[in-house]
Amino acid sequence: MDFSHLAFEFQWAQCFSLIDKWKASMIDHITNIHQEKSSEIQMYKDEAEKNFFIEKKNFVLNMNEYFQHSCILSNEINLFKKKLDQLKENIIHRPLPLNIEIKSYPLNTSITIHRLFNKQLFNQRTISAEYKIPTQSINLIATSNNQIILVNSESKIFLYDKLIGFIDEINLSDYTDEYLNDICWSKNYKNFLFLCDYSLWSLENLFLKKLAHISNRKHFLNNLTCFHNYVFIIYDHGEFIDRWLIQPEWKLEKRWIKDHKKDIFLSINSNNDYLLFYTNKCIQLCSQDLIIHYSIDLANQEHVYSNFIFLSSYKIWLLIDKQTHLLKYFRLNSRKIYTLDQVYVRNISSMGDSELAFITNDNCHLQIILI
Repeated sequence: MDFSHLAFEFQWAQCFSLIDKWKASMIDHITNIHQEKSSEIQMYKDEAEKNFFIEKKNFVLNMNEYFQHSCILSNEINLFKKKLDQLKENIIHRPLPLNIEIKSYPLNTSITIHRLFNKQLFNQRTISAEYKIPTQSINLIATSNNQIILVNSESKIFLYDKLIGFIDEINLSDYTDEYLNDICWSKNYKNFLFLCDYSLWSLENLFLKKLAHISNRKHFLNNLTCFHNYVFIIYDHGEFIDRWLIQPEWKLEKRWIKDHKKDIFLSINSNNDYLLFYTNKCIQLCSQDLIIHYSIDLANQEHVYSNFIFLSSYKIWLLIDKQTHLLKYFRLNSRKIYTLDQVYVRNISSMGDSELAFITNDNCHLQIILI
């Protein structure tokens, strides 16, 4: 008997066995994902059925009440026919109620389901808390999961807790003669960071603490954002962009000098995956090394935007049109900016995945909402 040939065949059989086991495990994995996502869709369907039943019931009640009148004018009948035609059109051409993205690889994140963000969804928001603001000139807002910081035009800092409400007021003039230009929350540093004209500060037990003197008197510090274990700082209108390491100690790690002199950097923001640079010409999503992943061209637009925040639950960036105060948004990997008509907001910031803090359009109230 040729034992060498048997050994040869056995080795190859082991190779085929390994990929067969992988196939079986992947089939089980896919089956589990399918069941999980089917259950998720069913949950949304059950919720939608309840809302659809209520809408249908209200429509029938309104129709019955309408025809109980003894005298109905012809123009009222025509108006009612238009409503029926509109209802029919909405039913026939109704879009899919869910946005479902399916990717082939990797398997553990191959299917993501999230609701489409629109005006109707925003109008269904739940106000979990509302507080009167002692000032009507809010320039900056920053939030953690539980705290809110508001800054007015006089660099007075107002501290709020989403459950307690107003906590304290801090006057920046008690600490420095510099102007407060930007503020953000750092998950890694577990604190709020305040960017003044030339220095960086943090909030320690309701007192401001100076972390670093960053710039000389030739260049102002304008904007900052926290990105994992880094803080990115913009000088002037983008003359320099610094990347500072937060831990184990504050350290300037890298500096970029602006290439295009006509580009004006207006703000910088971030989510878990990207840095967002907003200039007078475009919105860019970049890596921590400032490598551009994609951009939105703004060359032909006259709008000025502010308060860029990312909602991971809906995979969108929210922003505010500074001229009209209309709330706008664009989807991840999309180059089109959508407007939520009749939704006006002064300032907005995210508190976790589905909670927002915003200043009402009359500049009088701070609302904490759930969407």
